[in-house]
Amino acid sequence: MILTINSEHCAPGIQKASNITPSKAGNAYLRTMWLRASKETGTVTIMTTDASTEYIGTYPAEVVEEGLVGVQSRAMSELIRSLPAGLINIRTDEEKGTVIITQGRRTYKLPASSATWFQEFSAYPEGESLVWNGESFADIIDRIAFCISDDEDSSFGCLCIKPNNEGGIDFCGLDGNKFAITTLKNDALLDKLPADGINIQKKYINDIKKLLSSEEIEIMIGEKRFFIRDKNDHDMFSVPLTNLKFIDYSVFVSKANQEGAAVLKARKEDLVNALSRSMIFNTKEQVCVYLFIEQDSITLTSKDKTTGSATEVIPATCDTTVDKVAFVTRTLLDMLSHIPGDEITIKMAGSEGPCCFTSENDKEYYIIAMPMQVVSDSYYQEEDA
Repeated sequence: MILTINSEHCAPGIQKASNITPSKAGNAYLRTMWLRASKETGTVTIMTTDASTEYIGTYPAEVVEEGLVGVQSRAMSELIRSLPAGLINIRTDEEKGTVIITQGRRTYKLPASSATWFQEFSAYPEGESLVWNGESFADIIDRIAFCISDDEDSSFGCLCIKPNNEGGIDFCGLDGNKFAITTLKNDALLDKLPADGINIQKKYINDIKKLLSSEEIEIMIGEKRFFIRDKNDHDMFSVPLTNLKFIDYSVFVSKANQEGAAVLKARKEDLVNALSRSMIFNTKEQVCVYLFIEQDSITLTSKDKTTGSATEVIPATCDTTVDKVAFVTRTLLDMLSHIPGDEITIKMAGSEGPCCFTSENDKEYYIIAMPMQVVSDSYYQEEDA
């Protein structure tokens, strides 16, 4: 194999490929970056995998001799990144089993992996792609991912993308105690989704987020994999879909949004500031904040015999018969940080039922959380969703 690449063109792809490579993989194949040179297309294809996520980058190259070879991914990435911008020559020495990289008077040799190790990567499915903005998809992931469980073997450990009964698409995540959902109207995506939707495990959602750009992307849903590529066909990556079944979330969504539910409205800034100060008084044993609810105010209290107590009153509009509710302070702060707008609306099915957090700024996005069961003034016990 003999080819010449421009580092300014190929360096981003080589870096993305390296980001997929696991840093502590025991299998040499998973530490390998594969380079395939095509004289017909005048391109070099860069490929890596961690055995689940696959990356394929295709970039222009001056190909003198076609071929396929593997090199150590991290070494290749760090070398190309450290070289000055310009043309880089790459050729293989079959006899010595090396890949030789030259630029001007610089020469580097990397051990080559035999092409017999190579296993074909998943091809992008045929058909018309869905064109979407990468930044919009990344924003949806940000809104949902913090509610997805870290348990890889649980159905809670997935991003669920599912058609709903109103002709929209639900993106949702659940960890057993809190649930985030945002609804999107997109007929093109709706046409590609199976009736039961698709589920993508959290660890792959993180890979998707790392590789998304702010540019437009193309999406395809295969039988077993979820594919994303850029509109220039330079970069394509795919992750596996899971067969784990996401739970039926309609029951607690309906309960949290039922008619006659208690409604509280308060300024987000007031709540966040008061909660941040209340958390100073939390301990490992006392992780919660009490919310005492009046018609025109909410009193937040935290206490522990080792740290003392905190009490703050903030203005609020409350239409409720619920007079007291408790939440884990840190969880409540985390939820509020994801809700847009200046005012927070909280709907409560009861003091121990699901609570729905939303904002007038985006009625298609909300978070549902279970409050803590108040056993006494000094002890809390968590209930499952």
